[in-house]
Order: sequence, then C-alpha cells, then structure tokens
Amino acid sequence: MSEACRNSEELLAEIGELRLRAERLEHAWSAVRESEERYRKLLETVTDYVYTVKVENGKAAATTHGAGCIRLTGYGAAEFADDPMLWYRMVHEEDRAAVVEQAQRLLRGEDCPPLEHRILHKDGGVRWVRNTPVIRRDAFGRVVFYDGIIQDITGAKDMEEKAHHASLHDPLTGLANRLLLMDRLSRVLESARREGVKVAVLFLDLDNFKAVNDRLGHAVGDKVLKEAAGRVSESVRASDTVARVGGDEFVVVLPSQKGESGAAEVARKIIHTLGRPYASLDGEKGPGGSVGISIYPDDGQDPWELINKADEAMYFVKNHIRSSFAFHSSLTRRAGPGPHDS
Repeated sequence: MSEACRNSEELLAEIGELRLRAERLEHAWSAVRESEERYRKLLETVTDYVYTVKVENGKAAATTHGAGCIRLTGYGAAEFADDPMLWYRMVHEEDRAAVVEQAQRLLRGEDCPPLEHRILHKDGGVRWVRNTPVIRRDAFGRVVFYDGIIQDITGAKDMEEKAHHASLHDPLTGLANRLLLMDRLSRVLESARREGVKVAVLFLDLDNFKAVNDRLGHAVGDKVLKEAAGRVSESVRASDTVARVGGDEFVVVLPSQKGESGAAEVARKIIHTLGRPYASLDGEKGPGGSVGISIYPDDGQDPWELINKADEAMYFVKNHIRSSFAFHSSLTRRAGPGPHDS
C-alpha cells in the first residue's frame, strides 16, 4: 500500500472518530437540555416563581422570568424583558441593599442562603417573598447561571407579625403590655442618661371601676376600659408610651422632660378626659382616675424603682384626694425633709 493511501485511510479513520465524538457530545448536550427542562418544569410546579440569570465573565448577561412572575408580582415576563431594571425597582427600598448584595455574591460564585425581603406588586401592594438562589456551573466550575426560586410568604409573615404584636400588647385595649413597657422604659432611660434629660412615669388607676363591673357586668366593664384607654392615649404625644399593667391600672412614660411641669400638665389632661361622660355607659359619668408620678433621675434610676415610686404616689392620691395626682417627691416632703427641700 502506498504512503498516500495509508495517509488517506488514517485521515478517514480520524474523521470517523471525530464524527462519533460529535454525535456523543450532541447526545450529551441533548440530555443536559432535557434535564434542565425537567428541572425548570419541576420548579415551576412547586414554587410561585422562578427566574434565571445568565452569567458571563462574572456579570449578569441576561435574565429570564418564569410564568409564575405575573401571579406574584403583577408583571409579565415580557415587561421584565423590556425593562431590565424593573426587578430592582420592584424590590422594597429598605431591602434593596440586601438583594443587591446577594446578587453580587452569587455572581462571584458564593453560595447564599435564602433571603426574605419585600417587593412592590404592580397593584401597589407589598408582598413578602423568600428568594432561594441555586448556582449552576460548567465543567470547569465557572458560574454560568443561577436560578432564583421565589416563594410568596406574605401570609406567613402576617401571622408572624400578628403573633409578635400579640406578645407585646394587651389583647383588650391594644396598648403596650408590661413586657413592652419595660423594654421601652429601659430604652428611654438609656437615652435620658446620655442626653441629660428627665423622664416622667405616671401610674394611673381608675376610680370606682369595680362598681361598674359589679353593677353592669364585665362585658360593659371591658367597653369602659377600652374607652378609658383610648382617652389616655389621646392625652399624650405619639412618642410617649401608654401601657395597661393590670385590670384597671395603666402606666404612662413621658420621655425628654425638663422638670415636673410637663408631667403635671399631662396628668391634669388625663384626669379631665376620664371625668367626661362615657359612651359605653350611655352618657353617664364613669370612673375617673388617680395618678401618681415619679421622675428620673430624682426618684430612681431603674424602671422598676420608678414604677414602684409612681405606684406609691398613686395610692396616696387614692386614699386622700381621688381624681387628682401627686408626685412621689411630695410624699417624701410630707414624711420629713428630703433631697428637694431647702
């Protein structure tokens, strides 16, 4: 056999081998595409919404959005395609930094845990979502895609928020409960120490409330309590705290006070509004209120001490001059010379 014939046969053999490899590679790519399609269909049946980001040289080259996007966001896939920055504007302003940080980490090839954040629906409403990223790499380990699996968790977040609110608020009046009161008072005192200002704590007990319960029953009594709570809340600033700490007992925290005059004014306002006729009693006069007041740092340094001092002052009023108020410092002066006496 001549050299030319031998070379020709070897060349044909190599071509045949290349064709065989190409066919095998095409079959492999076909299997990959089928696998990816099954993967996508599976995701779209078990999640609300799937998007895919194509990555080239560590940057986002293109993004596609699954069919579920319109159900969750109100925007269709075509709208996302026409406006590449729609996804960014859709994220709640307060959550954008966290979402961008997650995307940057994924582009660098870092695995990220699910991220919970808010989005703005096309209808103007707010939705909570859980964004679970899944990175896809090529044979060399480079990131070529990542999928975002978006789940609507608004219902769960609403339940979580309601449970959290219930743990910190009185179920009847909606006011802060004892737990939230102590947390807020502690924070107010920390701020007062830094700023060198005073804090007033008012302890309020309704007068003759037991008689309302005994005469008209607890159902009417609850309505009276709710009306009284509303009146107390309307008598203070939005930055103040009103808490229900007992059956007919309330505590009011007044931050950033210069002296006793501001607390006295609020106490007078509360007592006056509680003395008006009650709608829950068909226009009859209802329970008034007796108020005791303590001042930080004059009467104490910690929350419990201030509340107890205000409670002591309230009981003095209850036993001597109902529907009035007194400062704990006045009790000290009655007992003998105190730190405020000259």
